[in-house]
Amino acid sequence: MNNELFKIDFNKDDGTINSIKIVGDGHNMNWCVECGRWGYVHSINYDNLWGDYKSRMKEMRLIEFYEDEQCAVSVYTNDILQVTVKRLFDCDGNLVERFIFKNLVYADAFLSEYNCGIEVPFNDKYTDADDCLVHRCNTHIWCGIDSTYINALRMGVSDSNLGLVVTKGAFGDYSLLNNIGNSRGRFILNLSSIELMQDEQYMIEWVIFAHKGKEDVIKKALNYPQFIYIDAEHHTLFRGEKIRFSARGYQSAENVRVYDNDGEIEYKIKNGIVEVECDAEQNGERRIFVEINGVCTYADFLVKDIFEEILRKRIDFIVDKQQYNKSGSPLDGAFLIYDNKEEHMIFEDCIADHNAGRERLGMGLLIARYLQTHENKKFYDAIIKYIAFIKREIYDSDTGYVYNTVGKDESQVRLYNAPWVSMLFTEMYHLTGDKEYLKDVAKLFDVYYSIGGNKFYPNAVSILKTANAFKSAGMEEDYKKMYSMFERHVSNIMANGTSYPKHEVNYEQTIVAPAATLVSEFAVLSGDEKYKNEAKMHIEILERFNGGQPSFHLKEIPIRYWDDYWFGKLRLVGDTFPHYWSCLTARSYNDYYKISGEEKYAKAAEECMRNCLCLFSDDGRGSAAYIYPYRIKDAYGKVYDEWANDQDFALYFALETGVLK
Repeated sequence: MNNELFKIDFNKDDGTINSIKIVGDGHNMNWCVECGRWGYVHSINYDNLWGDYKSRMKEMRLIEFYEDEQCAVSVYTNDILQVTVKRLFDCDGNLVERFIFKNLVYADAFLSEYNCGIEVPFNDKYTDADDCLVHRCNTHIWCGIDSTYINALRMGVSDSNLGLVVTKGAFGDYSLLNNIGNSRGRFILNLSSIELMQDEQYMIEWVIFAHKGKEDVIKKALNYPQFIYIDAEHHTLFRGEKIRFSARGYQSAENVRVYDNDGEIEYKIKNGIVEVECDAEQNGERRIFVEINGVCTYADFLVKDIFEEILRKRIDFIVDKQQYNKSGSPLDGAFLIYDNKEEHMIFEDCIADHNAGRERLGMGLLIARYLQTHENKKFYDAIIKYIAFIKREIYDSDTGYVYNTVGKDESQVRLYNAPWVSMLFTEMYHLTGDKEYLKDVAKLFDVYYSIGGNKFYPNAVSILKTANAFKSAGMEEDYKKMYSMFERHVSNIMANGTSYPKHEVNYEQTIVAPAATLVSEFAVLSGDEKYKNEAKMHIEILERFNGGQPSFHLKEIPIRYWDDYWFGKLRLVGDTFPHYWSCLTARSYNDYYKISGEEKYAKAAEECMRNCLCLFSDDGRGSAAYIYPYRIKDAYGKVYDEWANDQDFALYFALETGVLK
């Protein structure tokens, strides 16, 4: 099934699409992931605890399929429903998929996100950078009831991307299947609830089109009557600020309603666009619905304490609940994971991501940076005790070597760890004025670069802050040495270009972010214009990970999906929106803004940082990640992980960059 815009290939055995290609694409990219079943209707009861007794909805089977050049039809049944899927090209050459659900049985069929969804397995898979940038896509999904759309951006900078806009029917959420290893998984769009009497029918329809990028997909989506675009100033507000947003659709707004759980909300209509401004006086999540000309959607907002209160409460909690105090123990002084449900600390030395080193260093970094502008004896005593732990168990001051866990265990070499210890010592120098910390930093980097660090992409390290600390301390020879090492490191990154090397994951946001940040910072150190141009290349790739959907979980939050499995109690592999490393994109944006003056990156950095704050509760607890999808295989999502683990890097960088005041 082909036309002047698309080449569509089908799996005739199950009636699904197995290949969607854009005509004229020099890379011949298939937008459908391998082994996906595009357009397959999942109609099973996920909770199969009672066998067939509870599972009325059984798997669909194909009973008819035919195809010609302009149209294809697949018919499925599970003896309760019949689903007819018709695919055709519209007058503009775009692909239309139409799903007609019919109830075959006497009892009413209740369809919802619980038991019914349609698979759209976009090619969001991570192989290696060179392949990803031309043959894979970042899939940004918004299931906003009537106004549901997907913006699939090729991972590399490109004017050839794919959009999907729902034109009939509604979706309330999405789920994930087969999300393992370096694959984000197969996406299932979950139906909003609908009831069908016997022989009654219900239609879902969407259109798929090519577009040039984030702005163009919205422009084209607005050509369809069921699309509403919501554009908010911020989705995370500090208490006392105003929620401000606009909403516009296909036609000038006439019949309008704006409301939340508490009732109607005032609005204005200006030039056919709905404008809303309301108070944000009460902490918590707030979903605001917008209806325009019979089309309903929503935006999600979050109201938080002022930033200073968030910082203080979080550090209070760390010191009171997450610092281990037991004289004689190797863990004495360590900051550990905390289980918010069971109310106790967690330490598992055999599981590296649950030990007392590695990413747990974020808690120490936050406190050391906070104390530079705030006096607090309790916090100060806690950080001094923590530094004693680090120097006793994690860092060897004689050799400069940073270990992976307590006991100076060298069984695993991990090149992320040492730069975080260097940042901790740099912050401690700024806090205390003690140059011994910088001597340790110099020693540490000698070792780090001798064991492969000069070709690694370390996240959450600042070569600019490190170098400037030596300069401010009057340690000129050490400064020159650090400058030379950093220059070689950045030169290696530039030599790789966009062929980013594999790290703990084949390709992802926090491989691109260090390239953007390190090159941007060296542009400041060197004053050389060539580094700014190089940084721009990485920034443009980095921003393709970020979504623009109207929610504090999604707006300017980069795609990540494996973190909860390694760092959380739930151990779920699925979209984490946000995860605390989202903040590294904000940091990269801010670094690039400083050398380029491009305001859009300053705004995006602030929005990303604000939206990371949902990981911190009003009583100072933290969460390793938020699991965003409705379902992930057999588990429910829409939940904050119960472990406080590592999320404090987000507060550290919010404080360090000055993005949040």
